[in-house]
Amino acid sequence: MHPILLEGTWIGDLNSYGTLILFGGLSLAPGMWWDRKQRDLPAELLLDIYIVFVVGCFVGGRVLDIISRPAVFLAEPARMFSGQDSFVFYGSLIGVFLGFFWLAHKYRRPMHELCDLVTPWVPIGHGIARIGCWLAGCCFGAPVVGDPAWSAHFPAGSIAHSGGEVPLHGATTVGLFPIQLMEVGGLWILGLLLMTRRIRRGVEAPWRMSGLYALGYGLLRLITEFFRGDHSRNHLFTLELPRLADLLHLPADQPFLLSTSQLISLGLVLWGGMMIRRSRDPARELSSEPSS
Repeated sequence: MHPILLEGTWIGDLNSYGTLILFGGLSLAPGMWWDRKQRDLPAELLLDIYIVFVVGCFVGGRVLDIISRPAVFLAEPARMFSGQDSFVFYGSLIGVFLGFFWLAHKYRRPMHELCDLVTPWVPIGHGIARIGCWLAGCCFGAPVVGDPAWSAHFPAGSIAHSGGEVPLHGATTVGLFPIQLMEVGGLWILGLLLMTRRIRRGVEAPWRMSGLYALGYGLLRLITEFFRGDHSRNHLFTLELPRLADLLHLPADQPFLLSTSQLISLGLVLWGGMMIRRSRDPARELSSEPSS
């Protein structure tokens, strides 16, 4: 765990969480630049996409974080505007999606074209950002029964250690499921599949690439949520399955359903499956032309 990635730079210390999010966002640029040229879109579109990324990720990610943990922000309202606090990825995703309506109107391009331009490259960048979560100790996993050698122990200074949700063992937390690294692996596999498909098949039917991303990430997130340990995030209701928890080496009271993120994941899976199915019908018009 390294909350500070680089010390003593010309702009001061660089924290791991924010720096890896920045690197993750920048990693999308080469793929989007190539994809933009294939679609004959203007170069300035990429700058506007990054403006939407910055604003949408911050505002959307913070709003959903507030909704998920209202008691935390009611106790400390100033944290709503802090860039050091955590963000909820699904909130950022929704914020960026809403921002794309502005882009579609500005460039008079169909919404699906902008979404399909971005989605093949998102999982790789998202995986890089998740490494920042690992280094900062946020989005941590549940305690692992038996403390196997592969479990993660976060020291003082990490969010897992200082958040008050995880039992401590000496100077570190008890062994936790390394869920951040599990999601990194899943994201990079999804990203490689989507990038390979995009390069080999070219521009596909409207919404198909976005649908594949939504289906893939929605399923991945449904699974990884089983192993999350930061239970201050809101659960709409709690379903405990002690036998399944024992099989997965998790505490007997580990909640498997239904977090806010799982609900959004279910919606994403359903939407993705619907878009994939509809995009196979060449007679169906799927483009979302912006209003003038």
